[in-house]
Amino acid sequence: MNEQQIPYELLAKYLSRQCTLSEREKVNHWLNEDSEHRLLLNKLQQQWEGVRVNASSYVIPDKVEVWGKIQDRICHKVKQVPLYSRSLLIRISGIAAAIALILGFSLSFLFNSQKDSWQASQFENVIMAPSGQKTQLVLPDGTLVWLNSGSRLSYNYQYSTHDRIVNLEGEAFFDVKKDTQYPFIVKTGTVDVKVHGTAFNVSAYTDEEAIKVALLRGKVSLLSAENQNLLTYLSPDQEAIVSKKSLSCRVESCDAEIEASWHHNLLKFDGDPVEEVWKKLGRWYGVDITLSNVDVSKSYWFTIKTESLTELLEMINKISPIEYKLDGKEVTIRYK
Repeated sequence: MNEQQIPYELLAKYLSRQCTLSEREKVNHWLNEDSEHRLLLNKLQQQWEGVRVNASSYVIPDKVEVWGKIQDRICHKVKQVPLYSRSLLIRISGIAAAIALILGFSLSFLFNSQKDSWQASQFENVIMAPSGQKTQLVLPDGTLVWLNSGSRLSYNYQYSTHDRIVNLEGEAFFDVKKDTQYPFIVKTGTVDVKVHGTAFNVSAYTDEEAIKVALLRGKVSLLSAENQNLLTYLSPDQEAIVSKKSLSCRVESCDAEIEASWHHNLLKFDGDPVEEVWKKLGRWYGVDITLSNVDVSKSYWFTIKTESLTELLEMINKISPIEYKLDGKEVTIRYK
């Protein structure tokens, strides 16, 4: 699927957060096929950002006015760029037309929506990494982000102009562009991670009891999302484990390179407990793993690079004998 094949209407629904789950998966698959697809969508988002509503007044723009402004901005940019670059902007113009029309049709619904709902849905970028896949993106300020399998990152259209706040469900590695004016904040629901310029890994999957933050370089602070009370500071090669229920926090020494190795397409285990290993492997391969007869005191030391799931299971079988059964995305493992 390329930009000629994907329906513009589908991209419009994706940007306005009106996609079904299957439609989001189609768009995410298209985005992962080619880095130019992500560039194309980002440029389209920038065009729409240029005519976004003033969030403080909650005024919903007329669809004709919106499209007129988009056209004016695109035409102005076309005049300023070389001829060889204009084909991309022309394609963007076509997509913007479809988005303006579709968003226009949805205005009647939005007029009846609450102000908070309008803010939350209309001015938010959402990037997802499907199960078993990883996604890389560049935020408007130049911050690099890698999303791990089954993760979701969102930020509003005021990012880098009024704040640098992102919301995370799942796991992500951040290499943050330094900005003394706006601190970079990762919201995970119960814990806020606050930095100015640094590199760190955050694991905040919804099915986990704790949030884990491992710092590679720089310095970060962890705050309670409810009252902004300081939980802890982290220095390089330290990891914080914060309970979602009690917000109790402990800090341990770690090898942050290993904790974040997944964003280099490596999955390293250095004495990790068996249940933690299989949970990470399930996300890595996008499968559901059921264990039985397992010795919970067992630990593993190995690295996954390009091995298939079957190759991995055979490798584990040599380390500690197991019986396994593959049934689509269901994997059953029994220790002998």
